[in-house]
Amino acid sequence: MQKLNLQEVQDKSIDILVYLDQVCRSNNLKYTIFYGTLIGLERHQGFIPWDDDIDLVMLRPDYEKLLSILATDNRYQLLSFNNREHYRYPFAKLVDQETRLVSDQIYNVEDPLMGVFVDIFPLDGIPDTKKEQKEFHDLCEQYRLNMMDTTGNKSYARSFSKWKGLVKRVSRYPHYRKVLKEGDDNYWRHQYQLATIKYQVEDATYCGYLEYIDRNWGVFPTSWFAADQFEDVQFAGHQIMAIKQRKAFLKLRFGDYLKLPPKSEQVTHHPYTFFRK
Repeated sequence: MQKLNLQEVQDKSIDILVYLDQVCRSNNLKYTIFYGTLIGLERHQGFIPWDDDIDLVMLRPDYEKLLSILATDNRYQLLSFNNREHYRYPFAKLVDQETRLVSDQIYNVEDPLMGVFVDIFPLDGIPDTKKEQKEFHDLCEQYRLNMMDTTGNKSYARSFSKWKGLVKRVSRYPHYRKVLKEGDDNYWRHQYQLATIKYQVEDATYCGYLEYIDRNWGVFPTSWFAADQFEDVQFAGHQIMAIKQRKAFLKLRFGDYLKLPPKSEQVTHHPYTFFRK
């Protein structure tokens, strides 16, 4: 296999993004680039120079419609709860099938079809008060972690160090057995999926990606994602969608998002390498 350089990874990611944009427009679905990809838009008019992935978010109804469309589409490989039995993430990835991802993590349970990807996150409705949000997050997060711990390949001991992985195999084994006694990864995945529909996002004042809603930057007014709150923007020379309130999100999440981080931090933090098959 041939290792892909950063520019090649970015180019393939943009190809996936452009394709997703076409699919969404053809089916009247709304999405916005998000997280670090929005910084790239506002600060660099494209990728953050050292970044290697693209993030999108969608309200749950449009997210589910998109997954149904992509499930029968052969252009790229969809990875999600809907079509992969032991998939570890509660969000979808659309993958370039001509590439392969190799993780640095010990006891990882990455899908064997993983390659260069675009992340697609669902935004779900959440309760109104901070106390309720924290309780809801803690419940959903426990389901997510239990799912990951029981996925297989000693995933409860996942680590970036062989030594730490061996220690966790021993220290976390009783926890693993206790969780597994209640149910395997499919059981915990189902519990997580049931939780996502507790607060219908169409009726909720606030929304978020459930893993992050207990953080100061993880709760958003659902009105930010109303159908008339999206607009076309130029990302690396391509027309795509973004929410009009993106500057409000960036300030909330990153503070002074136009300021470059120190040189030492201008590196990707993702623990994997991409190869051409």
